Amino acid sequence: MDTPTTLNARAINLSDAGRYDEALVAYDAALALEPDNPSILFNRAETLRRAGDLERAQADLEAVLAIEGESPDLLLALGLVAYEADDFDRAEAHYERALILKAAYPEAWNDLGVVKFRRGDYAAAREAFEKAVALREDYAEAWFNLRDSYEELGMHSDARRAASRLRTLSGEAAPASDTEKRQRSHR
Repeated sequence: MDTPTTLNARAINLSDAGRYDEALVAYDAALALEPDNPSILFNRAETLRRAGDLERAQADLEAVLAIEGESPDLLLALGLVAYEADDFDRAEAHYERALILKAAYPEAWNDLGVVKFRRGDYAAAREAFEKAVALREDYAEAWFNLRDSYEELGMHSDARRAASRLRTLSGEAAPASDTEKRQRSHR
């Protein structure tokens, strides 16, 4: 007989394999047995987000919030759903709240930086990405974002330094930023 734990584990594996519809069936079965299990709700929310059902993902995360209260990880997940829905105000509010609860949270700094970058506030984005890499020196995604922020701000030597760090982390050539691509095309 399947238990909520085994159904949740099966659903995670299915979701990781990109089989979202099957994963959701398993999550639904697990939640039929334990409707208020925050771990299963959180995991289902992530699968729903990956499947593009942001409204249901948000509803599941809000259910977790009602059960467990605020946590930095939950606020980060809520921020990501809001960001993917192009609700930058809500995303920013969730990331900032996560950072109030846990200031040394590089993922929240990076995601906040992404929102700032998308809004065109490159200086604030740079500050957020710098905090992310200061907290986690091997954070390749934040280095990538920091490099692009430096480029947008005309800080080319800093951008080269960030690109070098990114190459070191990835063990291969880092993807070129749009600015670098434009510069190469004009030579």
